[in-house]
Amino acid sequence: MNVVTRIESDKQQAARRMVGRLETLIDRKRLMIDPLYTYAYSGDASSYRLVPALVVIINTEEEVQAVLQAARAEGLSVTFRAAGTSLSGQAVTDNVLAVLGDGWRKLRIHEGADQITLGPAIIVANANKALKPFDRKIGPDPASQATCKIGGVVNNNSSGMCCGVAQNTYHTMARLRVMLTDGTVLDSGDSESREAFRQRRPDILSALHDLHHEVTADEELVALIRRKYRIKNTVGYSLNALIDYHDPIDILIHLIVGSEGTLGFVSEVTYNTVPEHRFKSTALVPFPDPYSCARAITKLSNGGVHVTTGVTAAEYIERRALQTVIHLPAMAPLVPFLTEDSPAVLIDVTAPDAATLDAEVAKAVAILASEGATNIDFSTDADKSAALWDIRKGFFTSAGAARPKGTAMLTEDVAAPIDKLADFVIDLRKLLDDHGYEDAVIFGHALAGNLHFQMADDFSKPGSDTKFDEFSHALSELVSVKYEGSLKAEHGTGRAIAAFVEREWGRKAYLLMSRIKVLFDPEQLLNPGVLINPDPLAHTKNLKTMPLADPLVDMCIECGFCEPACPSAGMTLSPRQRIAVTRERARLAATGEDPARLEALNEQFVYPGLDTCAACNLCSLRCPVGIETGTMILGQRAERRGGAADNVAHWVADHTGAVENFMRLGVGAQSLARKVVGDGFVDAASDAARKISGNRIPRVSETLLKGPGAPKAESVDLRDNPKETGFPVPIAKQDANTVVYFPACPSRMFGAPKTDLDLLPTTEAMIALLKRAGFNVIVPDGLNGQCCGQPFLSKGFPNEAERVGGKLDTELTKLSNGGAYQVVTDASTCSKHMKEHAQTKALDSSEFLLAEVLPRLKITRPVPVVAVHHNCSAQRLKEQSATEALAAAMAERVAVLSSVTCCGYAGDKGLFIPELNAHATRFAKDDIPADCRIGISTVSTCASGLSERAGMPFVSVVSLLEAVSRP
Repeated sequence: MNVVTRIESDKQQAARRMVGRLETLIDRKRLMIDPLYTYAYSGDASSYRLVPALVVIINTEEEVQAVLQAARAEGLSVTFRAAGTSLSGQAVTDNVLAVLGDGWRKLRIHEGADQITLGPAIIVANANKALKPFDRKIGPDPASQATCKIGGVVNNNSSGMCCGVAQNTYHTMARLRVMLTDGTVLDSGDSESREAFRQRRPDILSALHDLHHEVTADEELVALIRRKYRIKNTVGYSLNALIDYHDPIDILIHLIVGSEGTLGFVSEVTYNTVPEHRFKSTALVPFPDPYSCARAITKLSNGGVHVTTGVTAAEYIERRALQTVIHLPAMAPLVPFLTEDSPAVLIDVTAPDAATLDAEVAKAVAILASEGATNIDFSTDADKSAALWDIRKGFFTSAGAARPKGTAMLTEDVAAPIDKLADFVIDLRKLLDDHGYEDAVIFGHALAGNLHFQMADDFSKPGSDTKFDEFSHALSELVSVKYEGSLKAEHGTGRAIAAFVEREWGRKAYLLMSRIKVLFDPEQLLNPGVLINPDPLAHTKNLKTMPLADPLVDMCIECGFCEPACPSAGMTLSPRQRIAVTRERARLAATGEDPARLEALNEQFVYPGLDTCAACNLCSLRCPVGIETGTMILGQRAERRGGAADNVAHWVADHTGAVENFMRLGVGAQSLARKVVGDGFVDAASDAARKISGNRIPRVSETLLKGPGAPKAESVDLRDNPKETGFPVPIAKQDANTVVYFPACPSRMFGAPKTDLDLLPTTEAMIALLKRAGFNVIVPDGLNGQCCGQPFLSKGFPNEAERVGGKLDTELTKLSNGGAYQVVTDASTCSKHMKEHAQTKALDSSEFLLAEVLPRLKITRPVPVVAVHHNCSAQRLKEQSATEALAAAMAERVAVLSSVTCCGYAGDKGLFIPELNAHATRFAKDDIPADCRIGISTVSTCASGLSERAGMPFVSVVSLLEAVSRP
């Protein structure tokens, strides 16, 4: 078995020649042939891995055309990738991998929101978010919609939990723009483009015309096609296009849907949107056995007719799948009702109004009760519903995390007529058990007769490929023959099923598909071996191995759900890619098979893998099992630190006050220089110095200003035992309103950009607010240099972090009278660190101001609109709602920066790796209304980076609240 296909020398040479052909049009940084990046892109979410000879990031149709021409000239094939969440190996290749860049992020809602035009790089959830104010959405709703992109949805004809058969791309597409292998572009919604295509490619249109008449004249074939598409089916090409449409152009664009990038490149699509009712009720309903559950689902299915009012989703979850999530809080109410064989069904009932919802819920309850459901508890609570659906949407990864370490995750999705659902489930369970996959779990979109199952295997072990092959053939017989179902309901054919297309469809239909491939792509230029593959063992080749590398990430299945949250994804590496490369380095180190390649990977990993990781761990919030790739990177940073670095860190830890003074003076000096000689001269000199020093000298932007320093210490009188506490001179009688305020070092060192609002520095504003709200304020003495230790931990010096943070913790414990008084700080990063590593847990500004201060204030002069950035620590502290509530109190309108996750400033990375901050915030301006003049953050360095990149001042939430509440 070929576990990882090594790039052959001729492909490497061809890839280098391709780079030469393309580098005048495409930035060299977007053409990757080195060992690190080619391996980083070697896997998608499937169980297959192929190392591409060349990775190219494409942004325009002109670039796509150039890549196709260059690949043709060098004898290489091209595979397109959107998000890389493909589950059947569609988005991997050992030739040219063309990955969608930022150039494909078009999103335009048409008047009335009945249609939406999307570029292939738009994430599905973002499209639906844009449509939500109109109570509309796009039809396809895959479980991976928070990550997967439109390009993949179109090319796989993805469906999902509520989509059914009627609302997939094939049925809801209004228009498609596609480029064929010769560079011809067809825009089906443009009459001029249609006519130009007829003139340029009459051969294709004539052939499609003939195929249409050939197929429609064959009654047996027509009957087969109609039967196959009554249920979900993505096996092979969309043959229904040949009988559903008459115009060859309409046939063409519908053949493109579900073609997995084997016929052309989709550059734009317009969807007819579908209703998204606001009224919804959700329940997770257990049953005593699979048969009663299946009977209930059959009754709920409305005879297989898709509805938008009533039961719009019913997800079957077998007992073994439930066990993998039994520990989650949302599951607790069901545990008493579960037996060893109890499945459950997750149901959504939706309606346009409350009265209709009540009536539809009553109908569903009656059906469920009639089949013996053991607990029926519908709820309209949005949080409860979200928690239940998070369980279902996360099964791919949560079940994957339950697999034995070192095994790869395999997933298939099959479908059968819904009236056979119960027997289908039982037979499928037996098939898995009989072939040694007892740990597999089954779940799926039961209203459409669609079941998913996941299993695991270690493909580094001899015989594992044979075992998988035998199972795959048995599965084909069960699904395709016995149940006349589909081997791939919605995940696309891919490498996993390409060898079984003929068995499912029969010889006649298979030959028809082969003719379609040759018609569009006679050179086999596009994604060969995917969807149509004559190799009977294609599904057993290039299977992933998952060598153990780090306990923190060993359970990762490389699904890619983490990637949209990562500030460096698309610039260097994403969390998934860092894990994949780390695994390969561990494998090479253990086997010793290729020392030169290991050395290259280790050396090349430093900047993209270690240095540009913000270590924000927002990836863990997107990961259903909470894998913290950032923590793994912190560990690797610590391992790389030598004696000299340790000595420097130790010295800095002993001289934090001097370092703080130096930073303030340095920032102040550059601010003064900008006033004297101008920004251009300072930036040019700074860039030159950074280049000479190998980027060891920080880049200080014009928005990073000198901070206020440490505020004057303040204290209160502890009349009970003043000697023990050792407080300075009292300023007020101690009472329940006492609070300890720790001004964080970033707030002391760095100031905010100038505004016309006469804002106080963060530290002064916090003291003013606390006093205005009636609090007695304790501010530590000798603040200069006091630090929670977070900067040391982020750089890989955990011992120094503990030492420095420990000093502050001792001081705050004393000042808070052993925790009797609340402690608050003004930087989310510090609050999070102290909550996790210190005895004294410091509240962050947002949570404390909202709960304790805002109710005691009167907003006297709100701003018209304020932009809000949720920095990474605030997100991990789940403070978004608190910050937005404060913003709503301070402004008439609130604009959240939805395109920015972590801003990439990451402590001092904004100084030393400013390109990370620039990349992470590259779309920030798109989120800011034209009349917005100010934004807020809860970390001063983040505010600085956002101010520069957004072209508008971002300030501390504390400073703005103080300004708008002045008497």
